[in-house]
Amino acid sequence: MGRQLFLRGALGLVAIGLLALAQAFSTERMQADLQALLSQGPRVAGLPATTAAGEYLAAELRKVGYTVEFQPFTYSRTRDQGSSLLVGTTSFPVSSVAGSPGRRVEGPLAVVPGAGLAADFADLNLQGAIAVVRRGGIPGLEKARLAAERGAVGLILLTEEPSGTRFTFGGNSPIPGVTLSQSDGAGLFSQAGTRAVLDVRIVTEEVQGRNVIARRSSQNPLVIVGAHYDSVPGSPGANDNASGTVTVLELARQLADSPLAAQIWFLFFDGEEDGLWGSRRFVEQNPEIVRGLKGMLNLDMVGVNVNGTLGIGGSGELRALADCNALQVACGSAPGGGSDHVPFAQAGVPVLFFFRGLDPNYHRPTDTLADPVLMAQTGQVVRGILERLLR
Repeated sequence: MGRQLFLRGALGLVAIGLLALAQAFSTERMQADLQALLSQGPRVAGLPATTAAGEYLAAELRKVGYTVEFQPFTYSRTRDQGSSLLVGTTSFPVSSVAGSPGRRVEGPLAVVPGAGLAADFADLNLQGAIAVVRRGGIPGLEKARLAAERGAVGLILLTEEPSGTRFTFGGNSPIPGVTLSQSDGAGLFSQAGTRAVLDVRIVTEEVQGRNVIARRSSQNPLVIVGAHYDSVPGSPGANDNASGTVTVLELARQLADSPLAAQIWFLFFDGEEDGLWGSRRFVEQNPEIVRGLKGMLNLDMVGVNVNGTLGIGGSGELRALADCNALQVACGSAPGGGSDHVPFAQAGVPVLFFFRGLDPNYHRPTDTLADPVLMAQTGQVVRGILERLLR
């Protein structure tokens, strides 16, 4: 009986601890932050809405004692000006991929089999052809380079998302590339050899971006926790990625008076949607800081429960620090690329990527909702990892 009472007491203490941790993340305050960001409109890098969002983040962080600075950077961005694809006599609603050169090319369609992985390109002769390939598995830029190496003059990426959804190569493609939804372009797989004309029309503009950096100490950090706060044109970006931004902001509030805060920098990246520019520039300009990091934790799209789990990808060593069971949070896996942890991983930093999947409103005007409860759960998991990593 005494042992049973002890176990009940212990379980009660655990329950109380979980409740206290949950209450530490104010879903009401997170909802207010979310609405403050959405009220600015689409947060396209370099435009006034993004500037206002950065100022909001800085003001909130300063309220709880952080030193905040902006890291400015510039880069070139391309904008679609009416790209087109004509296959035989049929036109298709394509969109240029950011990082594509502007060019008109003609050639027969050539189909890349399978999922379009590196091995699927191995025995192909794409000389003078416009390649059709499924998006995913490996970065689109790698697919473009593989196609160009085999002689292709253009690339069509078929995506699971609707036509018009904006994507980026994350770098400069050697050949023009466009996206097209699988529902609109599925018939292309049966038209190998058909003459096609791909006309990628873009304009290039210089963009001034700004990362927001918050710290409690002048010493270099051991860990960076980050999220991108920009969105794509036409999209309010609630889940992508006000959800990650608000979660990092609330986590920063919760840790402001903790000894952990002296070892962490909180970064809010700009220019992610145009090719991870904010995180790339931070890594390039701060090599000493990057070399000393024990980890970089990145939150992107954590406010919609697409997969039924909180996906965590990246370093196995860091992943082992996530005690999801104790927090009663269902955790699963996440893909390895596509967001601001990538430049850090390429620099040799152990990373974790927190991601709940691509929801149906991804990069659309309907991306207006994110659940603060899911965001708070994500913040709890991240906090637990930080406590174990930095103890």
